[in-house]
Amino acid sequence: MLMFSYLMATGITTGAFYGLVALGIVIVYKATEVVNLAHGELFMVGGMLAYTCYVIEGLPYVPSLLLAVAGAFVVGIITERVAYRSVLKHGLASVLVATIGVSFILKGIARYVWGGKGDYLSFPPLVSPEPLQFGNIMIMAQQLVVLVAALVVMAGLALFFKRTRAGKWMQATASNPKAALLCGLRIDRIYMYTFAVGAAVAGAAGVLMAPLTLLYPDVGFVLFIKGLAAAVLGGITSVPGAVVGGLLLGVIEQLAAGYVHSSVQDVVPFLVIMFALTFLPTGLFGVRGLRKI
Repeated sequence: MLMFSYLMATGITTGAFYGLVALGIVIVYKATEVVNLAHGELFMVGGMLAYTCYVIEGLPYVPSLLLAVAGAFVVGIITERVAYRSVLKHGLASVLVATIGVSFILKGIARYVWGGKGDYLSFPPLVSPEPLQFGNIMIMAQQLVVLVAALVVMAGLALFFKRTRAGKWMQATASNPKAALLCGLRIDRIYMYTFAVGAAVAGAAGVLMAPLTLLYPDVGFVLFIKGLAAAVLGGITSVPGAVVGGLLLGVIEQLAAGYVHSSVQDVVPFLVIMFALTFLPTGLFGVRGLRKI
């Protein structure tokens, strides 16, 4: 029972982070129907920028987080303007190829800028590494920081979509691009903001996760697969589904690692994707679409 409680607690804290990664994927997909395959590299860029501000420049953590998120936001704008805008009109395949190209470019830039400091960069924890005990449950303090911060970011996104004009424009475009265009909305600019917000969310996830893992140019791929699994499980068109999918994935991962074998943990996201595509093609909260004949 003690082990089960620990695995559940760890799974929930890890799952909240996966949900945050999945949110960035869902935000872009809802508006553009594109799975941004470079989303993991945006996560990596956020972590690297935070490392530069916090470790190298010695800035406090919160300003480092904000600067890293702002930097990821700018990278999202640049990639949309340079790599995606011209190919969006040519179909999904062209955009997917472009996202793969951006992925390799960002990894190459990371190796050039941060590679001289070693392949793996250690981000110091924000709080004491000593575990905290809640009854019979032991949990790392840094994991609680990630959980609380992820919930704050999710709440901020909810307010952004509900209260701001840009958030409402993005929702309208995601719901019906043609109707939004007829209403006078500039779809190209909204797509730019969508990619930028998705990148900012990825950057925030990178900053939050950096103290729990080593940073290296290829770290984004693993986290992208886990975020994609959470998005597919919850419903890749559903923002609440991304959160729920992330929590479920985190719990499933920890239970599999605890009761089966730790090596199974890296296989779980692929199994979840296969299960969801087979038995839940629209996810837990996805909307069933119409098939054109």
